[in-house]
Amino acid sequence: MPVFTPTVGTGPREELAQAIVEGEGAVSNLIGDKLMPDLPLTKRTAHLPKLTLQGVEAMRTLTDQKFLRAPGTRYERITAQVNDFTFSTNLIGQEIVIPNETKMEWDEYLDLVAFFSAQFGTQISGLTKELLKANILFNPAQTFRATAMTPVASYTAANRDLAFPGAGMNPIQDIIAAARYIKGLGEIADCAWMSGQVWERVRTCQSTLQFIKGIYGPMAEVNEGNFTTALAAMCGVKNLYIGDCYINTAASGQLPSLTPVWSTAYIGVGRAGLSKVASEKDGVGVPTISGLGVTPFWTGFENGGKPVVDGPLYMEGGNYVETYPSLEINSLVVRVGMSQNPTVTNNRAFVLIATSYS
Repeated sequence: MPVFTPTVGTGPREELAQAIVEGEGAVSNLIGDKLMPDLPLTKRTAHLPKLTLQGVEAMRTLTDQKFLRAPGTRYERITAQVNDFTFSTNLIGQEIVIPNETKMEWDEYLDLVAFFSAQFGTQISGLTKELLKANILFNPAQTFRATAMTPVASYTAANRDLAFPGAGMNPIQDIIAAARYIKGLGEIADCAWMSGQVWERVRTCQSTLQFIKGIYGPMAEVNEGNFTTALAAMCGVKNLYIGDCYINTAASGQLPSLTPVWSTAYIGVGRAGLSKVASEKDGVGVPTISGLGVTPFWTGFENGGKPVVDGPLYMEGGNYVETYPSLEINSLVVRVGMSQNPTVTNNRAFVLIATSYS
């Protein structure tokens, strides 16, 4: 649909010097890229070898009776296994129409094309990636456990205010228990993530306050720094990611309805995704992927394979914004294209804690 339909009384005035923009700077506190980093693919669908604990026989010992051998006898043998893992990207996008009459009317005061290109490039693409990752990382079915862990106590306002020891909520013990569970699966948890609302309850509950004040003194307040420093010493969780952004779920032209991207239902604990290219030595270096997962994108999807009239404006992760004329409606079209598909590559690398937040 068009940017807007001019009505009586609208239009630029001589004294116009600034523009009013609702929601400016609202895209902040994005954490998805820290948990599921981008992985560029040259094809829409790609295959990588996957080495599992079962396949590579890792974390085992030679203490079993079958490994004992007499001189001149055979060694115990196992067969190496390499599994195939498939990545496939999804193609998504949107266009917004700017009538030439509207553009010309405002040209002296505001570059509508630049404004909507920036909005598509930073706000819409950023929130889209964040929501896609939140839907994956707050889905218990994506984990090896397939269900969320039960906390010491529900994260309710009443349990927040109960003194420890007692029946109050205890997020530090919950995170330590989750990290221990991950370690029992052969992984090392290095981070925790939660919504802004859950963090507010975590940092103000009595058990957390008593724990932090017992370490740093009675005047200390709970912040991300001292909270993770304490956790790192106890269970290795050294990073805390607070997702605190909102999206507008209302239809175009309707009153905004802002909803948090990250749910209050869970706290995640695990090993953040990591993608790096191995150094090439006597062969081709292949990507090494560790942690819970990555976000594959198709590098060849930039520009959609079509000529670009103006632009394109590239963003990280293969997103792009371009403009082209639509002569039949005498308008300029701004297009955003993405090929994002957040993928869990190791479901043993994270677990969720059910908060029962209310």
